[in-house]
Amino acid sequence: MSAADRLSEESLAAHKSYFGGQSATREAFQSLADNNPRAALTQARRAIQSDPINPASTSALASANLALGNMQAAYAAFSVAGHLGWRDVPTQLFWLAQALAVNDIGVARDRLDALLRLDIDNDAVDAALASFEQTSAGQQALASLLQRDPPWASRVLGETGKLTDGAFAGRMAAISLAASHGANLDCGAVGAAASQLIVGGRIGDAKTLWRQACDRNGDVYISDGGFETDITKASHNPFDWRLQNSGGLGTSIVSAPSPLEGHALRIDSSNTVRTIAARQLMALSPGTYRLSWQTALEGGQADDSIDAFVRCAGTTSMVYRNDDSFPARGNAVAKIFTVPASDCPIQEVDIQKAASASGNNETGWVDNIRVAPIDAS
Repeated sequence: MSAADRLSEESLAAHKSYFGGQSATREAFQSLADNNPRAALTQARRAIQSDPINPASTSALASANLALGNMQAAYAAFSVAGHLGWRDVPTQLFWLAQALAVNDIGVARDRLDALLRLDIDNDAVDAALASFEQTSAGQQALASLLQRDPPWASRVLGETGKLTDGAFAGRMAAISLAASHGANLDCGAVGAAASQLIVGGRIGDAKTLWRQACDRNGDVYISDGGFETDITKASHNPFDWRLQNSGGLGTSIVSAPSPLEGHALRIDSSNTVRTIAARQLMALSPGTYRLSWQTALEGGQADDSIDAFVRCAGTTSMVYRNDDSFPARGNAVAKIFTVPASDCPIQEVDIQKAASASGNNETGWVDNIRVAPIDAS
């Protein structure tokens, strides 16, 4: 009888519950879906009689009573179901709603965690997440869950790319708080969400998400100007350097020659035209900035053939004021540029190598690329 009950419950074919149990539970929830709570109540009672320690049986009884407006009976049945196991979805949803109604953040946090671990994706879970993100206490609770590295963290991080306005700000607050307390967040999911925001024209939000979740110690204005970032994170960073390699041009991040330190970008070029060796997206606010970098040849002297330019993304419009460029001092070079107030929300910084003489292969290094605002006053 028990085996027949299980087979009946798992079958997608039309059937009747002959012995109660799991198949009766299924029929009860189907009756609720068909807006027939009285039939659901009858089937739920049969389920309880033959399978009393299954939390699904009790939650079916509770759900039927809830649909009929029998609040006291529903509350009692959900109380029993809650003690029988955490994997029952209707039970978790009920206690989540009850906790949110009385602002019990601790209980609501645990119920939300259970539902997310069950990979439940519905309006109730989305609404619960939104309610958490609207208050400081809720943001702290969500951050505490993220610090535990739950299996659903990548889902919550990835969905950030779809959020707008206040919803985005609320989730960002929780993500930032978790990261500030040492949470090891999935930078693959963060990078995918940031890329989605960039495609949607929200590069500022994308930059905020990446920096707060995966690059808190990085430079505010430019990513990995010293070429020292962990490659496992850099591969997911939509704002990292995009190195160019083609016929006549080779780029790699390697140990730097003196007087540079650590790692640097090595550029090998035999091209007879000026060539872009590396490019990075930026999201600078309108204003005036200083761009600086250092270069070196194998002998340690500066490589004057390496230059850097900033342009409005997708255009050929440079944003330099060339009259304010600084001459090279030793291995250091600096230039001033201004981001206009309109039509330049995204910028690109290009590292270029000048044409080589007669197609000979020439090698140089560039490092310590920095962008800093200049006080207008």
